[in-house]
Amino acid sequence: RLLQLAAATNKKYDERKVYWVFDPFLGLRFDASAKDVKGARGLSMGRKKKGGNKKNGNKMNGKKGVAVDEALGLVRVESKFSFETTYTNLYFALDGNPKISVVAEIDHSAAAASVGLTLAPNRLIVFGNPALGTPVMEDNLLAGLDLPQKMLVWEGEEGKVFVGFNPPDYLVARHDLGDVATLDTIDGALKNFASVATGVAAGEIVARPRSGIHRVKRIVGYNTFPSEFDFDTTLQNLVTAIENGPPTIAFQVDHAANAQNSGAGELLSNTLVVFGNPLIGTPLMESNPTVGIDLPLKILVTQDTNGDVYVVANTVRFLRARHNLQGVRDTLDKIDNVLMTLIGAATGKAN
Repeated sequence: RLLQLAAATNKKYDERKVYWVFDPFLGLRFDASAKDVKGARGLSMGRKKKGGNKKNGNKMNGKKGVAVDEALGLVRVESKFSFETTYTNLYFALDGNPKISVVAEIDHSAAAASVGLTLAPNRLIVFGNPALGTPVMEDNLLAGLDLPQKMLVWEGEEGKVFVGFNPPDYLVARHDLGDVATLDTIDGALKNFASVATGVAAGEIVARPRSGIHRVKRIVGYNTFPSEFDFDTTLQNLVTAIENGPPTIAFQVDHAANAQNSGAGELLSNTLVVFGNPLIGTPLMESNPTVGIDLPLKILVTQDTNGDVYVVANTVRFLRARHNLQGVRDTLDKIDNVLMTLIGAATGKAN
């Protein structure tokens, strides 16, 4: 890919020199010799006006050349059932498990319709079990940004229905987790729920090579901002700022309270605030429906052992790179501005 990017510039290169190439998709810089660059000329950039990519078999978005229904680190399972049946199967499997609490349901397509936009069926369900999630956050509190667990059900290309989820390997890569005892149990539970939803045997559900778990660590995934205030003030500042703006709060998760109330353990203050605006979220899901698993937007307010308070949020670079979003730069800029405004209000610092 980096050689193709260099070749696309159509420059003359001195074979005695080494040139650096910046890949905006990965946000990384690489070195390439002129000889390598010249050898890459004429290669396809993977963009086609019609049809699919014959080399890897992925369907491509005809307008933007995007591999749809794919995301780095996401386990995707094609369902044998319709969208409604798949989602219903998943909901009742979760709701019927006494150890699981359904935290929220987010109907992305209904939200889009509420502002006059159209989106193919796309629905998120958020659920958790503090007995399994608390040990993960004991290893790294920032894992609370990706907890509780969630599953996305969407209708993709040619009417195919998929269930997607973030496996434990994704959490390990994102948050540099150690040997957390509950990760295997989480893995088995997620596969079992996906199996019930889709009709695919749990043993057949695996992360395919192109799911890109190994690349998750290479993306700058989230930023951490120190606050000038204590935890409660920072959290209240954030909530107030959201309530005074266009976004709407979808739900909040007090990880510390959940851990204590369930007897799963004790955590330092750690609260997730989830909020969104379908006017800016829908265009991203039109580019690639898998981004629905990272929407609505979320901000984590957390406290370390020294009592210092931080606000943590995913970067727009992460969203773009993970879901290979194309043609939505203006929307991503809007999201970045919203996040920086809210974080500044929460922390008392201009960002």
